[in-house]
Amino acid sequence: MGLSLPIAQPQLFNTPLEAGVRALLILDAFAPESFDVATMSLLDYYVVHTGDAGGPQSLHPEITARAGEFFVRRHLVEEGLLLMTRASLIEQVITESGIAFRAHEMATAMIDLFGSPYNTRLAKAAEWLAAEAAAKGVDAFISGLKDGLERWSHEIVGKVADDV
Repeated sequence: MGLSLPIAQPQLFNTPLEAGVRALLILDAFAPESFDVATMSLLDYYVVHTGDAGGPQSLHPEITARAGEFFVRRHLVEEGLLLMTRASLIEQVITESGIAFRAHEMATAMIDLFGSPYNTRLAKAAEWLAAEAAAKGVDAFISGLKDGLERWSHEIVGKVADDV
């Protein structure tokens, strides 16, 4: 009788692959815009928390430490961007302020292959973010998102100080 080893299930959540798919959806929705890692981290947060930006119901549940969630995902977003760059779905571009990322012309074709309900909702959330940015101006929209995170950070610090 041989031993049967359990088959390890690949981790899908909180991985560079998941972050890369979100980045691909975001950049495709915003095409032909390009964004640096910091802006992509911000958009990555808001694509799953659209309710926090005044948009449709968020894909992920609201938690009290939302600002903390944003700050811990930057490294994962960067890894996801690099993974999608290696897959030739995202391009690195040099801008006046440094390295930025944009969707490759093949991005939309790949996204069309993603058929799960979650990815469909994620794509709609990315499209909502892009539409809001187009209506308000990309720079003003990004600035407003940053202000929202700063406001939550102050609220969390204030609550912690009150509890001490």
